[in-house]
Amino acid sequence: MNDYLIYESAMQVVPLLLIALFLDNRSTADTPRSTTGRRLLRIQDRFIAGLGFIAFFTSMFVLAHVVKHSSVTSGIVIAAMGGATGLLFGLIWKRLS
Repeated sequence: MNDYLIYESAMQVVPLLLIALFLDNRSTADTPRSTTGRRLLRIQDRFIAGLGFIAFFTSMFVLAHVVKHSSVTSGIVIAAMGGATGLLFGLIWKRLS
């Protein structure tokens, strides 16, 4: 089994997640009218982008053999990708409801 498959996959998936996040057409969706709601959406967007950034660069450093492949780096990538995907799912669920 290829130990680097998770890192290669993260390098491909993270840009797609960020494209999905930033190309979201929020003008057609119901946007919260309160400043608190808008602030929470901005924080959530930044958190998703931050998790993607962590997963992407951890994967890049492991694939470039700058950082050694270990269970810690795998855990970082899995947690970051899981968190970003979960938060994006929350945005999709909210938009569909």
